[in-house]
Amino acid sequence: MEKLKKSIRVMGCGNLWMGDDGVGIRIVEKMIQMKDEGAVSCLSNVDIIDAGVSGLDMLPFLEGFDKIIIVDAIKSGENVGSILKVKGEDLLLGDDVGRMMSSHDVSVPTVLSIAREIQELPEIVVFGVEIGKHGDEIDLTTDMCPEVESAIDRVIPLVIAEIGKDLNL
Repeated sequence: MEKLKKSIRVMGCGNLWMGDDGVGIRIVEKMIQMKDEGAVSCLSNVDIIDAGVSGLDMLPFLEGFDKIIIVDAIKSGENVGSILKVKGEDLLLGDDVGRMMSSHDVSVPTVLSIAREIQELPEIVVFGVEIGKHGDEIDLTTDMCPEVESAIDRVIPLVIAEIGKDLNL
């Protein structure tokens, strides 16, 4: 079993009943299964959670870890199914990256800005999957479009590689 230099939490955000918006949840579901099966050794020391559409309730999830990796649906104007990696400090700058990061009412950058004011922030990395419709435009469905669904298997190795940067080799 590999030992991590940092305590790491992977958080999937989204709503499974809103189609593509559930991509973050689908990613962590798959990663939890991989962890339970012992398929990827570095996951054994990683906390992986379904954060749902937690909004401000995300604040406690940011405590007690050296690094938080967030996976979520985004709207940035890129091609549907594209994957964007953004560091937390870039989200807090308030530029275009910060404004585009979430399909939810209370965006990840907003939560991070509030968290920075009231608590110490860990290192944050966000992997966003571009979706075609904003959360409030999606019909109630658990189905995802093929481009977003195919992104799940492309994001997981990126998240695992990010975790791998913190392995104590």
